[in-house]
Amino acid sequence: MADRCLVWYIHKVLSNNVVDTNASTPYVLDEDYVPVRVVLRQKTAQGGDPTIIDINDDGVSIFDDLKPSLNQGIENSEVDNFAQALTFLAKDSVITLDVDQVSGTVPGERLMVQLELDRL
Repeated sequence: MADRCLVWYIHKVLSNNVVDTNASTPYVLDEDYVPVRVVLRQKTAQGGDPTIIDINDDGVSIFDDLKPSLNQGIENSEVDNFAQALTFLAKDSVITLDVDQVSGTVPGERLMVQLELDRL
């Protein structure tokens, strides 16, 4: 079980409303942590292009090229691969969520992103 979970929720994932930086609540870390897993869930799956998210540590992605996504018709996904250069997330870092892509055809709804962390 993770020592801390950061959770973001976006009620409607609409392309003209959320695709941008800092799509939801920023968090400031109270200790040093190691990321363990990212869980994506949505109540209504999108059609067409996948929903792709990014999580940033002081503006820098915690992932390499392959970012977490939910493909057409999928409501749940888990990712435990992080940037190779990432060793830990430092105390007082600002952790933010970006939505990099949503479907222009049928956007998903009620997106929840959970970042699980272990103390260093």
